[in-house]
Amino acid sequence: MRLPEDVQGFGYCEYTLERGVIYACHAGGLVHAMEGWTHLEVGAIDVDQIDVVWKAALKHGLRPTTKFYTQQPSVLLDES
Repeated sequence: MRLPEDVQGFGYCEYTLERGVIYACHAGGLVHAMEGWTHLEVGAIDVDQIDVVWKAALKHGLRPTTKFYTQQPSVLLDES
């Protein structure tokens, strides 16, 4: 996931990813913290919560790194 451009003071995964990009598992931890969620996603994930977490990530400015997303945001930002 790509971090918002205004993020400061966060160490990046620069040795393996481009600057400003973090692993999805790190993004998940950030989203949990920003949302104030106390449950953990260690082990099996709750597939019924994937859309909830995805929308929260987008709400906080995280973005997928795919070129498709930047060209077609409405496909991934379903507001329903």
